[in-house]
Amino acid sequence: MFSFFALALVFVLALTLVARVSKLEVRTDLPTGRPAVLTFSFIAMVIVAWWLATRGEQIEDRMLPPLILPSPVEMIQAFPKLHFEQALVRSAVRSFERVTIGFSLAALVAVPLGVYMASFSAIAAFFRPLALIGAYVPIVVFVPLTLAWFGLAETQKIGFLFIACFVALLPMVMKSVADVPRALLDIAATKGASQWQLVSQVLFPVAQADIWDHLRGVYGVGWGWIILAEVVNAQQGLGYLISISERRGHTASIFAVIIVIVAIAVACDQLWRLIGRLLFPYKHIAPAPPSTGGSSRAGATRWWLLSK
Repeated sequence: MFSFFALALVFVLALTLVARVSKLEVRTDLPTGRPAVLTFSFIAMVIVAWWLATRGEQIEDRMLPPLILPSPVEMIQAFPKLHFEQALVRSAVRSFERVTIGFSLAALVAVPLGVYMASFSAIAAFFRPLALIGAYVPIVVFVPLTLAWFGLAETQKIGFLFIACFVALLPMVMKSVADVPRALLDIAATKGASQWQLVSQVLFPVAQADIWDHLRGVYGVGWGWIILAEVVNAQQGLGYLISISERRGHTASIFAVIIVIVAIAVACDQLWRLIGRLLFPYKHIAPAPPSTGGSSRAGATRWWLLSK
């Protein structure tokens, strides 16, 4: 246990030293291409360290045995077996369906509920326990609960993903709507806007760009929860492949499936990002002064004012 604390302390001290001596500027945009170079540099360092820790023809020659950490080559060699013998592609498609359905159901309920809770105090007071669940109840407890409620059928997996996405998304939507400047409501009220118009034409339009970012984030996290959703009685799915590989001691296959999950999540995240840029171009205007609360909210505010 002490070694973990020591390693964490060394990492923090080294990072602090680099931040102080490298003369980095606070919140300054990097030149074009530099972020990608730095990102790929980190990935390359991880791969090199991974290779060094797992190189060697014999187990005795390796720092870590393949049961603990397979080499990059062993992980790549696991893909053909996963594809031809365990239906990797079909499992990926099945997991994609489960995550998308569970997330869509959660968004269908959490977005309007969160908007109304942030808009009307009576609704917020009535549904406040739902918001507290997301803050204090671990997601993993819903696995046995959904098994008790829905049994071992497909409904259990969709139900678990729905609950997990819902409890994560609801407080985010509420905060986005609550952060809309009060001045915009006052402007709309002086123009004769009704209570419903304050919600439908002020609060939600200004907050919708931030809500989209929260949807994007929760959908990505849903790919982490798919492993919990598919751990019991799943016939297909990436979580099912991880469970089977773990029972058989195929650590290389576990790493291969994890790579697939990360690749799908990143690809979906970039798609969400692209659609967001098309739907909310005002988010990508020049940064606003700090007093406006950031370029995203300030851009939405200016967009709303100009549209009225």
